Amino acid sequence: MELVLNDKIYVMPKVKTRMLRKAIEVNENVDFNNLKTKDLDGLVDFVVELYGNKFSRDDFYDGLDADKLIETLNDSINGIVGTMGSKLEEFPNK
Repeated sequence: MELVLNDKIYVMPKVKTRMLRKAIEVNENVDFNNLKTKDLDGLVDFVVELYGNKFSRDDFYDGLDADKLIETLNDSINGIVGTMGSKLEEFPNK
């Protein structure tokens, strides 16, 4: 996946299992229908870490258009979790 901030392109490195765990934890703990600032900061910090800390939280806030926020967060989190789900479907039921 790629993320564009202030016309600079960041490419997500290969995702380790710890980040998958964090993505699942985020999905469990954040109420996306009632987002608080601390939750938003946590989500942005997750995305920063997901992209290998190549940019800061401030870079994200200042570089991303507001109308792309939810889409970017959703793509980042669900992109990882969804990949795991599709891999699990490859295994036959026993």
